[in-house]
Amino acid sequence: MQTQQGGLVNKLFRGIFLLLNFFAIIWLIICSIASITEPAKVKYIALFSLTIPFAIIANVFFVFLWLFTSRKLRALLSAVTLIACYKVCLSVFGLHFFSKNDLASRPETIKIVSWNAHGMGIYNRPRNKEFDKRLLEFIKSQDADVLCLLEYPTPRASFMKPFTSKIVSNNNYKEFRFKDDNVLSKIVFLGTAVFSKYPFHNFMTYKLSEYIYMLQGDVQLPNGQLIRMFFMHLNTFGLSDHDKAYIEEVKEKGSGYLDSSSSYVAKLNRGFVRRSKETDIAAGIIEKSPYPVVICGDLNDLPGSYTYTKLRGNLNDAFVSKGVGIGRSYNQIMPTIRIDHMFYDPSALKIIGFDCPKTDLSDHNPLIANFEFLSNPQH
Repeated sequence: MQTQQGGLVNKLFRGIFLLLNFFAIIWLIICSIASITEPAKVKYIALFSLTIPFAIIANVFFVFLWLFTSRKLRALLSAVTLIACYKVCLSVFGLHFFSKNDLASRPETIKIVSWNAHGMGIYNRPRNKEFDKRLLEFIKSQDADVLCLLEYPTPRASFMKPFTSKIVSNNNYKEFRFKDDNVLSKIVFLGTAVFSKYPFHNFMTYKLSEYIYMLQGDVQLPNGQLIRMFFMHLNTFGLSDHDKAYIEEVKEKGSGYLDSSSSYVAKLNRGFVRRSKETDIAAGIIEKSPYPVVICGDLNDLPGSYTYTKLRGNLNDAFVSKGVGIGRSYNQIMPTIRIDHMFYDPSALKIIGFDCPKTDLSDHNPLIANFEFLSNPQH
């Protein structure tokens, strides 16, 4: 009798786990569909992109779970799903735990740094001169050949102040470009700055939406190859600092609930829709490039999102190619968010080093990628 009851209990648990496994499979499939579906066409589907790491982990869990039971073939359910959704799965994790990471600058390399610098300390009151000094020293220590600084402040009267002339002289930059996208005050612009040690040709700006611009420039490498680079800072989710702080508090305490959760969902969805429209415009411009492409910036979207998938296209993701773990480029809202990205054409560039070091100088961490340029790019 006890044996019969034990058998029924086992069947019950196997049935429950099988049902949960099917839910995990459907979850990951929807995440994969969301990565290629315009958010404006299917309302709220883009929200699934926020859950991709958890959907992957859930399916990996079921693969191993079934392997330790008498129903080992059931492991194929999630295994086949993971393989079928490989594009989304591989966009999330950096698996280069033991590979060499070379960030040294050499004549045959180009080091690119992209960083949302959060106003370069302009929000500090009173102005902290020690912070400014640390900021300039940090930028100098990266020794970037091409440096993109988002949310970069300049006075209306002179784009060379308060940091530009120092950054140029400290790092021996030959080229500087700036495009404002916001007026921080009556006398200060906020926008995107690009510094380059290499010649920078065909500088253009494209308006993607109100206050959102994409910068373009052709960087000439020492081997004569032209790389067309694009720099952008897409629309945010529209969450206020209060919203972010409240979400952070709830997650840290592990209890409580989000008041007016429907308002958060609506804000997130509007952000996805706005960025998808900006993305479509940007992708249309990028695909016409006659040269190999590098895309840098704060896309405000996670790996596996429509924005990420559309802009990456057939390019490589620097983090996926050389990074480790899930990565974190944004320091608010735990546990980890990677919304800053760098995509590159592997026919022209070979990545040899990548880093995204934690810093308290901004609410974002910089993306640092080092590439060897190929002598005979296939483009």
